[in-house]
Amino acid sequence: MTDAIVLAGGGTEPGLEPTIANKGFLDVAGRPLLAHVLAALRGARGVGRVAVVGPEAPIRAVSTDVVIVPDQGSIMDNVVQALGALAARDPVLVVASDIPLLTPAVVEDFLAACANDSADFYYAIVPQDAIEQRFPGARKTFVRVVEGMFCGGSVMLFNPAVVDRVRTFIERVLAARKKPWLLAQLFGWSIVMKFASGRLTIEEMEAKVRELLGITARAVIMPDPELALDVDVGKPENLAIIRTALERR
Repeated sequence: MTDAIVLAGGGTEPGLEPTIANKGFLDVAGRPLLAHVLAALRGARGVGRVAVVGPEAPIRAVSTDVVIVPDQGSIMDNVVQALGALAARDPVLVVASDIPLLTPAVVEDFLAACANDSADFYYAIVPQDAIEQRFPGARKTFVRVVEGMFCGGSVMLFNPAVVDRVRTFIERVLAARKKPWLLAQLFGWSIVMKFASGRLTIEEMEAKVRELLGITARAVIMPDPELALDVDVGKPENLAIIRTALERR
């Protein structure tokens, strides 16, 4: 069985009612976003225990059968704390709390795709066509590589044994993701320039991660926009699309 961590930490964002802890607890189609995500995980075959990182009282109001982990601040601090709470040794699924269109079938498909090899880290990426065909009008940031145009998903699977090795690097990447000169210091200018011109392949990026960190990483191409369409309070069109899709269910 694969244990899961749901990230529902962070403070209240602009545009949210002050009574809402963070957007993971925003009510959409009659339930908080977190409740939709937990329902998908509970219904998925192969998912075992679930830990939720975030404020205790709002989490308990949503579910009483999860391991609650106090918010530590940074994403990696939260992941490390949750891993300790689960005492996990096998690969762990990490999911954001703001992708309420997630379904048990999509979770199962992602886990099955990751079972094809023995990498240390798997990250879901979704083709632009998959987003636009299912949810026209949705706003996402797409990145061009040789294989096509993709956006990142909000689901990953990784080996707990590599967390200490990659923790600092991932924090630096997250801090530098909008600053090319800092990314160049991490990945090297040749990678950054190829990326900027759309000439970088997924395989080249995976090879660079292996060179820098000594781990095997895989970008898993998934045709499921549910993995990537998140609620962004600054993009009301996305929230409207998500609300309509949930109400139709």
